[in-house]
Amino acid sequence: MLAAEGISVSVIRLAQINPIPFDALCTALRDVKRVIVVEESCEGSSVYQEIGWHLRNYIQDCSITNMNLGGDWGRAIGQWMAEKMGDAVAFYLLSVCLIAWIVLSSLDLIVSGARYFINKPYIREIVVEVEKEADPAPEKKEKSIKTETKKKASPTIEKPEPQKAIPSDDDLKSFMTPSESLLKPRTGEVHKVSQDEIRRNIETIRETLADHHIKVLGIQAVTGPTVTLYRIYPEKGVKVAAVRNLHEDIAVALNAGKNVRVLTLDDCIGMEVPNKTKSMVPVRSLIESEEFKKSDYELPVAIGRTVEGHTKVFDLADTPHLLVAGATKQGKSVGLNVLVASLLYGKRPSELKLVFIDPKGTEFNSYKNLYKHYLAVMPTASSEEEEKDNSIAVYPKEADLVLRSLCQEMKERYELLKLAGATPDIQTYNRKFKEKKLRPDKGHKFLPYIVAIIDEYAQLTLVNSSKPEVRNASRSITSSIISLAQMGRAAGIHIIIATQTPRKDVISGMIKANFPTMIAFKVTNATDSMVILDNTGADKLIGKGDMLIAQNANIERVQCGYIGPDEIKAVTDNIASQTGVGKSYNIPYYLPEVEEDNEEKGGGVVDMKKLDANFEEAAKMIVSTGRASTSYLQTTLGMGFARSARVMSQLEAAGIVGPQDGKAKNREVLVQTFDELDKIIQSFTK
Repeated sequence: MLAAEGISVSVIRLAQINPIPFDALCTALRDVKRVIVVEESCEGSSVYQEIGWHLRNYIQDCSITNMNLGGDWGRAIGQWMAEKMGDAVAFYLLSVCLIAWIVLSSLDLIVSGARYFINKPYIREIVVEVEKEADPAPEKKEKSIKTETKKKASPTIEKPEPQKAIPSDDDLKSFMTPSESLLKPRTGEVHKVSQDEIRRNIETIRETLADHHIKVLGIQAVTGPTVTLYRIYPEKGVKVAAVRNLHEDIAVALNAGKNVRVLTLDDCIGMEVPNKTKSMVPVRSLIESEEFKKSDYELPVAIGRTVEGHTKVFDLADTPHLLVAGATKQGKSVGLNVLVASLLYGKRPSELKLVFIDPKGTEFNSYKNLYKHYLAVMPTASSEEEEKDNSIAVYPKEADLVLRSLCQEMKERYELLKLAGATPDIQTYNRKFKEKKLRPDKGHKFLPYIVAIIDEYAQLTLVNSSKPEVRNASRSITSSIISLAQMGRAAGIHIIIATQTPRKDVISGMIKANFPTMIAFKVTNATDSMVILDNTGADKLIGKGDMLIAQNANIERVQCGYIGPDEIKAVTDNIASQTGVGKSYNIPYYLPEVEEDNEEKGGGVVDMKKLDANFEEAAKMIVSTGRASTSYLQTTLGMGFARSARVMSQLEAAGIVGPQDGKAKNREVLVQTFDELDKIIQSFTK
């Protein structure tokens, strides 16, 4: 109401600040023209009096007013009426006034109810409660203390999920997003930190700093589900390093072990202290949050809750690829399931397809029910049951085929983008298709997003097998992932890889360079944290879903949401039970078919009757440059390792290059002129 009149107002909730840093508060209020203190005071004790005394030393022309919500005014009126009329009469009159006030207060409810039935469009006023307030620290540039607000919690009412925009296919109109009621609220597992505990911790931190001659202006606590962030405002001249060096002493004083983490914030020093009892973050609370429901992201992901209590939502399409790492049993698999649940609640089957690669073969079995709705599969099965069983890749060879097929899908999508004219990405392409600016008879179609989730990445790449085809598949997997990470974003293909082995030989520099967003769960030592985040901190986490998200050079602490196996099954069964017309829900999304590499590297019989499509190009390139190696073919022709090895074997069998001697990286080029090369190629192509 005041803002509508052009009056700027800031609200400071002093009840959450103990003790009140009067000097910092007065400095922050020095440019304010009027201060109103709203309190329920008692005789002889008033915050208004203390603030007024301090303000007069800082501000000369500031008006300060007290709005007493009880105590003094009531006592004064009661004493006056008792003296003039007697106790009995005063009691009678005050009772009549109270009853009259109750009746008059009820009139608004009666009128509102009548208006609702007479005139349905009547809009009721929404009451907003201030729950989180701004920092009371002195700020040089700010003229007022900012506040954070959120709506007052209301009773949970089951409402049907609002339908999102219908994509191009008319047969998808019948799809209904699963109800949030399929997810458990788990309200009994949410705990709050008591004010007594917060006050004790604040005093302990203050005393520990004072013992080392570090003075602070104030300490503010922000309670999260896992840790409480204590915002420390030191006096001028105090170095951050001085506070950081004392984190172990403070941890011992707080009885918090080694899990106290000190960080530098914009205007103060932050200290994260584990809560005595950690709260669970149900995935339902994330899906029902305003941050998730009202987000305009292409691929919204609600992963958990921040220290400040906000739902952490990010856009996977903007990420664009995600690396998840952490020690075993620290919440990595649960985090992947929460991520998948967000995608299922955020996108329709026509808008999203999922690819699962699970070497353990147990984490994603529940999603096999979605193979006709949300999964992208290889068209190699001979029956529907086999197609469902093979919808999730388990072995390295299967993973290699799927990833190479995704690379082929990416190339085909780029061809469609070229045919569509000036189309830089999939969003622009699909918008043109929906606007009927692209013709299906020319090969154009609606392109859904494809998200490939690869669990236990180390088991696919660190293969210790005597079989050459297995080793080749392992190398090809890494090559395909790098190719997809480099070029997949514009084509709508996004990669998520997870590993519980955060070592340099697993998370190489090439992987980190193409995965700008990283999630680190608890690790065993600071070295693993440096491998994942290029920073320490993951070794200080508590575990069980406590994680750090590194995005755009910022690291944020988040408590990951929790979803149980029964909830996953309920959601997937609900989706699987829905059927459509035409091709919708009746056949899966088929990826391009690719050839299996049956030849062993450096051995076996090479089939020269079926030359690789890049054989002639590779031969001419090798003769012109004088360089012949498998890695050279990979980088110049963009082929996977297995295919490059097969082409090199064919070149060797044709007599164009010599055998691998094991000493030099490059093979000997046996053909020196193009005339000689043309004769060899013609002999195999006749």
